[in-house]
Amino acid sequence: MLKTEQVPADDEELGKLRQELRDDLSARYPDEGADGDDHLSESIRFLLMRQDGAAIGCCALQRNAESGLDGLELKRMYVVPAARGTGVAGKLLAAAERLARELGAAQIYLETGIRQQEAIRLYERNGYSEIPLYPPYTESAISVSYAKAIGRASTYETDDDDPLAVVQG
Repeated sequence: MLKTEQVPADDEELGKLRQELRDDLSARYPDEGADGDDHLSESIRFLLMRQDGAAIGCCALQRNAESGLDGLELKRMYVVPAARGTGVAGKLLAAAERLARELGAAQIYLETGIRQQEAIRLYERNGYSEIPLYPPYTESAISVSYAKAIGRASTYETDDDDPLAVVQG
């Protein structure tokens, strides 16, 4: 059984997956290494996917004011190798889109690397279109950016200063 839930940034299982992601990116981009967490905002929302209780994937959504784009940025999307090719990544992406709609975002955008062809195929297969690189990636020769309009959920309100701050009411 698959279950996806929001977890805090310091969740232990999430931390293990984030380290696996850093290791994977360092192997793919040995000259550049993996991005640090300096691009992550304090209001970031992490999703953790479990299958039969075992953590198998994660991703995050955050506001990136520097980008100049409307919506939320998808970050730290990762699925363990054993679960790749099973449809799990698409379900995790769909969960991120649902959360983004609930948070009032009309669009998700993201940056990925040119050596992550499976990620590129996933995003394109799920309706993401290539867009120009946005800050802080505008000068990157190894990056590609995508975006997808997801529509807004009408049952949620957000604080205009922080689309990740859901107003209960």
